Amino acid sequence: MSYALSTAGLERLRGFITPRSLLAFDVDGTLAPIVARPWDARIPSDLQRRLAAFTKKSTVAIITGRAVADARRMLEFNPAYLIGNHGCEGLPGFEAATVTYAAECAQWLAELSDESEPWQHIAGVTLEEKMYSLTFHYRHASPRDRALYVLEARAARLDPLPRTIHGDCVLNLVPCEAPHKGDALLALLEHSGCEHALYVGDDTTDEDVFRLDIPALLSVRVRQSDDTAAELHLRGQEDVVRLLDAIDDFMESASVADSPARR
Repeated sequence: MSYALSTAGLERLRGFITPRSLLAFDVDGTLAPIVARPWDARIPSDLQRRLAAFTKKSTVAIITGRAVADARRMLEFNPAYLIGNHGCEGLPGFEAATVTYAAECAQWLAELSDESEPWQHIAGVTLEEKMYSLTFHYRHASPRDRALYVLEARAARLDPLPRTIHGDCVLNLVPCEAPHKGDALLALLEHSGCEHALYVGDDTTDEDVFRLDIPALLSVRVRQSDDTAAELHLRGQEDVVRLLDAIDDFMESASVADSPARR
């Protein structure tokens, strides 16, 4: 797993990035720092400006665990694609299926909202309803491992059984048949007609993309990990701006090299 901004990493990027590359990003932990209260998260202005500029010369996608409406309020630019709920909201071609996903989540929510539910008596645990998925937040629970144990056990008794996705002090409940982030990335590659896709993410929820074994994908993880399928890594979120600047340079070089005057 090479450092993306090392000589080797930059050469890998240079050989991969073209103006016909799909540039796809997670939000929390990637573009926006993780904060104690998710609704307070913000994407820094320097990232906003760079991403806005990219939308005018390439295809930009946001693939997030947030609901689309929640993610949209954080963006000061309009990506070509805004995919929410871990891949199942906003994905072209899946509009009809989302009715089923919403019905399953409504059924889970009705069960979990009962005041007799044990999780409701754990201080620091909240349940977020996102229409096409549910998310337990337990960052403020103590001890966290005990809270997670209770939440996992309760999720395992839901019918229909959800797919559970662990994140940074969150447990996501998603319909099993719903597409995940990897499915979403593949669908966007086909829908956009792009030749390649660069995906930047930061945690467990992004591994469904990182594990895709296709030559058309280059994956970058924010912060190194021994337990990831990503090809490259960044040392932290402060590197994301530098990564975008490098991509911009490579795209500019590729455009000049492909211009009629150079043929």
